[in-house]
Parts: sequence; structure tokens; C-alpha cells
Amino acid sequence: MICQYRLTLSLPHEQPVPSYWAYRLYAWLLTQITAEQAEHFHQQEGHPIVGYVSQNCWTVTLFGEDAIALFEGILERTTQIHLHRDQLTVTERQSRRISDARIFLKQGREMHDRKAEIRFLSPAAFKQAGRYTIFPQEELLVQSLLMRWNEWCLDYPLLDKDMVAELKQGIHIVDYSLRTGRFRLKNATIPCFYGKIILESRLPVVLQELWNALLCFASYSGIGIKTTLGMGGVDVVFLDKPARRQGQSEHTEPDSRC
Repeated sequence: MICQYRLTLSLPHEQPVPSYWAYRLYAWLLTQITAEQAEHFHQQEGHPIVGYVSQNCWTVTLFGEDAIALFEGILERTTQIHLHRDQLTVTERQSRRISDARIFLKQGREMHDRKAEIRFLSPAAFKQAGRYTIFPQEELLVQSLLMRWNEWCLDYPLLDKDMVAELKQGIHIVDYSLRTGRFRLKNATIPCFYGKIILESRLPVVLQELWNALLCFASYSGIGIKTTLGMGGVDVVFLDKPARRQGQSEHTEPDSRC
């Protein structure tokens, strides 16, 4: 089970909410539960929360029944968030739920696209051989999405080594518009990148469907490191026009977003 909340936040005098405040918002969220609950939460495997801030919207994704039970009620009823000297007001709230991985797999089968744009809505980075990597290499993208998928979509694991190798070989970055930056976290700054990339895939039909499912999952899981603390939030737009379904008007295009 996955539950995602999008809270639109406002500060006095219409100040923008910085992206690095995602870490402060995560810390605030933990203060809303008891110390015992927080300890139990930290003992869970994987990363049960993904959160980031973009354009004054705090997106929080809860993975698994434990995280949903702890935080859904808080996110549902909160109207004011106090962060030290700053007070944020929740002006709009949206939520959506995914019951299990079959939803993503179904979306992947319905998409016939071989080109997609990944928009990095919050700063992103990878870590490779102990160093930060500030360019979204195809191999790192695939590894990140597969790792998160296999953490939370346990009924449909994607572990076959040949399949993984073929995915990595069949996906290519064909265009990008990126810039580098620094993400402030506690007393450190992390090298990162912003912007968007366009991916083109040349895969057999079955693997193409799996890849499209992973891209749909990316909007929940994030991509790269420290997605719990505000990094790697993404939106995915499929760029090819999907095949028209029977009975659909030729003047009506289906939604190309997951």
C-alpha cells in the first residue's frame, strides 16, 4: 500500500518555501508521534517515507501500512505547521492511494511510449564508489528505481540479472537540460543537479512495459539518494502519443502522465 499527500504551503508575505525545508518538514512530522512510535518507525527496513518540496508544495509519500497508520491522520488534519520561528499554512491538500504494484504494471501495459521526460522537481544526486554523481546516468537511474521497487513491491520482485542488464542497455538519455547546485542538509551541502532529461528506450515489448511501470512508480519513489530528506522528487511525462484505444475519438488524447 502506498499513500501520497500533496500539501500546498504558504508563508507570511508570500515568501517561497525553499526546497531544503523538506528536511525540516520531515523532522516536524516525526515530532507529531510518540518517541516509542518513532523508534519503531526507524527500525523498519527500507525508506517508508519519501518527501520533497517544489513550488510551495510538500509532497509526502508513505510506503506500507505502518507508515500510513502513523502519519496519514497527521497529514490529513494538519492546517498549521510550526518550524521554529516560521509558521506555514496548509492552503490545499490532495491525496492518492496505490493498493499494490499491479496498478503500476497495468499502467505500464497501457503505455505504448518509448520516450519519456523525467522532471527533477527537487535537487537530485547519486552516490557511486563513495562519491556523489551529479549526472543522471542510465545505469544509475535503473538501479535506483529497481532498488526502491524491490523494497516495496515484494509480490512482484524484479531481480533477474539478464532482465536488469537488458534494461540498462536499452535505455538512453537523448536530451537534457540540467544545472548543478547544492542541497543544504543539516550542517552539510550535497552536490546535486536540477532540471529535466528525455529518455528513449529500445526494448522488447515485455521489458518496455516493465520500464514504463518503473517510470510510473518513480513519481512515488523518487530517484537517487536521500529521498526521505527532500532530494530526488520527480514527475514523469510520456512523450510519444499512446496508441488509440478502440472507441476513442481521434481528437481526444489519453493522459500521458502516470
